[in-house]
Amino acid sequence: MSPDEAARGLVQYIESLPDFVYHQVDPPYGHIGATIADTILQANNRYDANVTPRIQRILRQWPNATTVTAVLDLLNSIPATAFLNWKGEDRAIRFVSVVQLLSREQVETEADLQNWLMKDVNLHKLRAINGVGPKTVDYVKIMVGLQSIAIDRRLLNFFDMASIRCSSSPSSGADRPRVSG
Repeated sequence: MSPDEAARGLVQYIESLPDFVYHQVDPPYGHIGATIADTILQANNRYDANVTPRIQRILRQWPNATTVTAVLDLLNSIPATAFLNWKGEDRAIRFVSVVQLLSREQVETEADLQNWLMKDVNLHKLRAINGVGPKTVDYVKIMVGLQSIAIDRRLLNFFDMASIRCSSSPSSGADRPRVSG
């Protein structure tokens, strides 16, 4: 089956679902703090219950944390766990690591981040942060308006239900599934 036939099959499957709900993501936020927080918090979370309220709080409480420098200045006065409203240290550490990387790379805004993400060498730098994998990299690309698909177990299960096979692509590594007919 060709990729076009697989895509048509997926569309038919989605249209056959009686209660399929599309979830729209709000970005771009125009707020690098919210963008990075969303990226870090979304993994293995119920988005509407756990991520959306935290991002809305960040946007309300710190509307001026729109640049990496502003976020770092804020993190000098409050812990990352308070900024994220998150008890676990792992995501707070990951959040700070991403912000610090972007600072070293002279990325200040979402537009800068979009340009930075278009260079493969930078994707490797991002992936070098503990807990940042291919899905997170794809997700942050989506967050800043780049075309990408954040493949996760839910999407793979969905493809399976639609009878669409996924296999690893040799060009993108064993951890990057490729959809095939």
